Amino acid sequence: MVSENFSNFDAFLACKNLSKTELLNKVLNSNSVFQYEAARKLQFFQYNEIRDIIKNILLASRYSRHREIAVFILGQIQVQLNDVELNEILSILVYSICHDKSISVKSSAIFSLGHLFRHYNLGEKEFYEIEKDINLIWDINRYSIILAVSFSSAYFPHRNYIKKYLIKNLNSKKSQIISWILYSLREKHYKSKSIELLLINRLNQTNINSHIYNEIIAFLISINSLKVTPYIEKMLLTQNRVDNEIYLELKNNSSKNLTKLRKMMLEKFE
Repeated sequence: MVSENFSNFDAFLACKNLSKTELLNKVLNSNSVFQYEAARKLQFFQYNEIRDIIKNILLASRYSRHREIAVFILGQIQVQLNDVELNEILSILVYSICHDKSISVKSSAIFSLGHLFRHYNLGEKEFYEIEKDINLIWDINRYSIILAVSFSSAYFPHRNYIKKYLIKNLNSKKSQIISWILYSLREKHYKSKSIELLLINRLNQTNINSHIYNEIIAFLISINSLKVTPYIEKMLLTQNRVDNEIYLELKNNSSKNLTKLRKMMLEKFE
């Protein structure tokens, strides 16, 4: 077993020139740092070169970590997949979401599904074919699942129930979940008064120096929220720097309602 003290760079160097068989050995017999570095290297092989490794070894393993890594690999294979390969991988991911008992495997498969929908620009047709099969994901109240669904929702087609799911989880106490929800809301152009009010309420409960505070401010600017005005004013008057995401969002916003704030910011920080 490799020492847990090894860094990501150590793992990168160790896996850099390994064959697929040697990389498989790292996945099977190393710690998580080496396992995931080996997995990333396996993603640079053609699918038909690693298909047996994925299906007959990793996915067949009794260890959930091996199955988790298998579906992780499938989500970001760097060599372009043909239609047959893509459909096979989609089927594997859906099966893992529905039938694997491990939450970590399910969440990894959901992340990978999102990556495939993004990379291959999949849309209504492909989602319709799996929509009923993955219906269970919206009801699993586990952190890693909510995180994965919040990410992948950015690349699934528009659905009212997805919008409601994202809004419901804006109440999460986990900043990483909030961050991915904001990302998905922006990508899908989901807007509503309830989203605005939830986020304003969240600002009142969040440390002004935290990254999630800045992300919420930037999102509210993107939807031309007037309710965020006093929060931005306070930030501009009391701080010596402004978050880059907020700066760009406000600078590029053309709403007349934000003209005063935009001018104030540019006079102070340009």
